[in-house]
Amino acid sequence: MVVCIEPASGFFFRINSEGKWQTPVVIRKRDHPFLARDSAIECGNPFELDDYVIEESIRRHGIIGKISAPLASHIYAAALGSIVLSREQKELVRVALGCAPLPASPPKR
Repeated sequence: MVVCIEPASGFFFRINSEGKWQTPVVIRKRDHPFLARDSAIECGNPFELDDYVIEESIRRHGIIGKISAPLASHIYAAALGSIVLSREQKELVRVALGCAPLPASPPKR
């Protein structure tokens, strides 16, 4: 299972039942009834899906659920910790999830 994070760029994060991947964020079944069990979103390494694959999946299954609004900030925080995502990709994730920008770091002395 996957969650679309940034539709224009086709960014998806994997959802799996084990939090063993880079920068996992727990996603609870009680808040996301489309899940079979508590799971984890792997937020450190997005992948892209071909438009055809996305369209076919939606045609066959529909959109099966959405992440809860409070989870968005946790996903963004985890993405910030990714060593794979570029600054630009992290900003795409932030904007797509509707998260506020982090305050600028004070200049180093």
